Amino acid sequence: MLRPSGASTNKLALLVDNVLVIAAFFVAYYGRRSLIDLDLQFHWGIPFGGEALAPLSDYYVVLFAAIICFNLSWSALGAYVPSKMFESSRIFRIGILSAVLAFFAIAAVLFLLKLDLSRSVVLIFCGLMAVFFVVERNLLRIFLRFYNTQRRNIRYVLIVGLGDQSLKLVQEIKRRPELGLEVLGFGSLEKDAVNQVLPLAGYKFFKNADEIKSALKEYPIDQVMFSTIRKSIEDVEDIVIACSEQGIKTTICADLFSVGLATSEVTFFGDIPLIHYETPPGERWELTIKRGIDLVGSIVLMIVSAPLFAILAIGTKLDSAGPVIFKQKRVGLNGRLFSMYKFRSMKDGAEREQESLQDKNEMAGPVFKIKDDPRVTPFGKFIRKFSLDELPQLFNVFRGDMSLVGPRPPVPSEVRQYERRYRRRLSMRPGITCLWQVSGRNEIKDFDTWMRLDLQYIDTWSLLNDLRILFKTIPAVLFGHGAR
Repeated sequence: MLRPSGASTNKLALLVDNVLVIAAFFVAYYGRRSLIDLDLQFHWGIPFGGEALAPLSDYYVVLFAAIICFNLSWSALGAYVPSKMFESSRIFRIGILSAVLAFFAIAAVLFLLKLDLSRSVVLIFCGLMAVFFVVERNLLRIFLRFYNTQRRNIRYVLIVGLGDQSLKLVQEIKRRPELGLEVLGFGSLEKDAVNQVLPLAGYKFFKNADEIKSALKEYPIDQVMFSTIRKSIEDVEDIVIACSEQGIKTTICADLFSVGLATSEVTFFGDIPLIHYETPPGERWELTIKRGIDLVGSIVLMIVSAPLFAILAIGTKLDSAGPVIFKQKRVGLNGRLFSMYKFRSMKDGAEREQESLQDKNEMAGPVFKIKDDPRVTPFGKFIRKFSLDELPQLFNVFRGDMSLVGPRPPVPSEVRQYERRYRRRLSMRPGITCLWQVSGRNEIKDFDTWMRLDLQYIDTWSLLNDLRILFKTIPAVLFGHGAR
C-alpha cells in the first residue's frame, strides 16, 4: 500500500522526480531549438548567443550533472522527510533552491570542462525543473488525499498523553489527510486523567498503562505517539517495549517542555538521539547568506569609504587630544566579549566621568544615555549626528564580531543587570544598525521598548527584513534622524 511516511512513497517520489529531470532536459533542449526557429521566423530578436545548438549528445553531461545535483539538493533540503514532503511552503522552497543550486553547479561543470554549451538551455532546464517539482508534489498530495479518503491506506494512531499538545496532534492529523493517519483513541499514564477527557469525546480512552497494553492487542493500532508525558516518563519505557514486541511503531514528541518560542529538533550524535531546543532564528541556512553579505558588504564599504576614514581620523585628531579610535569591550553573540571600534567622539577618559553624570541619565533601565552629553567633543557631536563614528565597526563586521544588521552590542555592565528574558537578544550577532536604530532611537527612552524591538527583530528575522532595515538606515544617517 501507498504510505506517505513509509519507504514506498519516498521511492515513488524519488522515481518521479528523476523522470521529471530527464523530461525537463529534453523539453529544454528541443524547446530551445524551437525558439530559435520561431525567432528567425518572427524576428523577435531574442538574444540566444548563436543560431544553432550543439548536438543533443553533447548535452548529456548537463543531464548527468543535473541528476546528481538535484538528488543531493533534494535530500539535503528535506524533500524526502515523510512528515514534511507535502508542506506547500517547503515544496515551493525546495523547488526553487534546488533549481538555483543545480544551475550554478552545471555552470561550474561546464566551466571546468571548458564546454561551450548554451547557457540558455541550462537556464530553461532548471526553471522547468522547479515548476515540474512543485506541480508534481502538489499533484501527488492531491492523489494521496483522494486515495486515503477511500480508506485504503488508513493507519490507526493511539496518542498517549493528554493536553494541548495532544489536541494539536489531532488537528494536524485532520488537516493533512494525505498522511493516511486516523486517531483511534487516547491513553494516559496520569492518575487524574479522567478529568481531562472531556475535550477528547468521540475517541476511545485508556486510562492507565495496563489498559493501553491491552488495547495494543485488541485494536488494529499501527502507531503509538507519546505526547505530554513529563509527569509519567518512567512508564513510557514499558509501553515502548510492549509496542516493539508487537511490531508497532512508536513516536515521542520532541516538545517535552513548554518553552514558548523555542522549537525542537531531533538529531543523532553517533547512535545517540538528541533533542535540541532553540529560539528563532536558530540555525537556518539563510544565516550563512547573511554572513556572506556581511563579509562582502564590509569589504566593499571599507574600500569605498577609505577617503572618508582618513578625513574623519584627521578631524578627530585635530579636535581634541587622545586616540583616533575608541576601543571598548562589548558583549556579542551568546555572551562573547569582543573589542568594538569607533571614531572617538568624546574627550579622552570620558568613561571615568560616567558615574558623576548618572543622575542625568535619560534612559530608563540599565542603559546610560544623555542627549547633550558634556563629554562629547564638537567634532564628535557632528560625526555622532550622522553615525559616522560607527564606520570602524565595519572591521568588526569583517572579523565576524558583528553584523551589518542586528541588535546593538551592549557593554558588560548593562548585561549584568538584564532580566533573564532580555538575555535572548544576545542570541543574535550584534549589528551596526537594527530595528531600534530606524524606529526613532532618540525618541525611545524606555529600556523595555528598546528590548521589545530587538526581540521582535530576532523573532521575525529574515533576509528581507535585514534589507528593509538597511534601506531605512540610509535616510536616517543622511539626515541625522535619531542622532544620539
